[in-house]
Amino acid sequence: MKLIHGLPPLVALVIAASWLTTLRRSTDAVKQENAVMRERLASPRTSSFSRENRSDPGLKSVRARRERKAPDNLIKPPDDWVSTSRDWTQLVLFNNDEEGYQYTAAFKRLETLASEMSGEELTRAYVDMQALPVHAPFRNYLESVMLKELEKKNPEFAFSQYIERNQDGGAVLGGYGQFDQWLARDPDAATNWYERQLAAGTFDKSLDGNSPARVPFESAFIMSLIDSDPTAAEQIMNNFPPDLRGRFGDYVDVVPKEKRQSLVDLLRKTMPTEEYMALLRETSVFEYNFIIEYNSDPEDAKRSLDRFAVTPEERTALLADQFSEFAAYRAMRASGGGDPRRDEFDANRKWVQAVDPSSADRATGAALQTFLKKLNDPESHDFVERTALDYLDSGAGDELLIPLIEGSANGSNTFPKDRARGLANRITDVTLRNELLQKLN
Repeated sequence: MKLIHGLPPLVALVIAASWLTTLRRSTDAVKQENAVMRERLASPRTSSFSRENRSDPGLKSVRARRERKAPDNLIKPPDDWVSTSRDWTQLVLFNNDEEGYQYTAAFKRLETLASEMSGEELTRAYVDMQALPVHAPFRNYLESVMLKELEKKNPEFAFSQYIERNQDGGAVLGGYGQFDQWLARDPDAATNWYERQLAAGTFDKSLDGNSPARVPFESAFIMSLIDSDPTAAEQIMNNFPPDLRGRFGDYVDVVPKEKRQSLVDLLRKTMPTEEYMALLRETSVFEYNFIIEYNSDPEDAKRSLDRFAVTPEERTALLADQFSEFAAYRAMRASGGGDPRRDEFDANRKWVQAVDPSSADRATGAALQTFLKKLNDPESHDFVERTALDYLDSGAGDELLIPLIEGSANGSNTFPKDRARGLANRITDVTLRNELLQKLN
């Protein structure tokens, strides 16, 4: 055979050998890359709080700036890695896009790590996490978990972040934390920190300088002083602007038994009756829980009120607030086409009569006025007028009509004045009747 006839097979053989060599090298490169990736995932050196990645946060804000999405090509580590890893950054990115992220194995691991980290490590992880592409809902939830731990490990940082997160006035997950616990644990440190915030103008973000962010902290001071220095506690309460004073109750819902009488006494000195009784109704001061349902033994409520020598005026204010909350709920349901539930109004009035007969008419009138204010349509006018007249025919007194008539006179409800005049003419007290008719002119 001539040489030229053997060349094509030889060339083909060389090409095939070259291709196989290239394929083998590519396979080896992929294996090496995978090995490196596994080593990086398993190594704690890539942790977001590793020493080589640390930087001093100083006084800079670490609020989440915007919602960002993790890269689509993120390699998610296996379950056995998740259960043992100490790599905060990878765990965060791994969990970012998961459904029900707060219930995943990765999130449970993050919670465990947060409890194990030192204050320095956890603070650094919190700061470094702001650079990660993490969705806002997940970020807020995880930050709240971290801040709860930091309240114990680095409280100055934690409470500064609570203020930062709430500066826009919105309700942020986690609120303002448990400052009262830090104040009880280390009063000097907590007080010094708070005084530094005041001096630095941290709270003076509103035009009048009365930031709502001060309320949870000063509420904690009030409760810490209420027995040891009641005069100081009273002074702090008096310094609350009227529009912020009512928020005090948001931070004292659980009141220790030994402080309950002192709190009642303080509120009596510093707030109008309607305000402090509405506030107390939402706390644990009264052993009986004054909620909108009226299916309990009224004797339980009476005993709770007697224990604090609640006056007739205070009882009326409390029961009116309770009845009005029920009426607001019924108005909300009726606005969507629901039944006002006259039978429930009747049951509630009967319950109030059993607790304190002298409060029943005023509380009922307040509830009907609330129903009008919340609904304000012709059907509500018919319902309220018919209900009020039925109660009058059943023995109710003048006080039931006063809130309805005054609401029509001052415009706080849309009950027509001609109907209000009809109710005013049912007032038995001549002097009161003429005063109300005069207001309706």
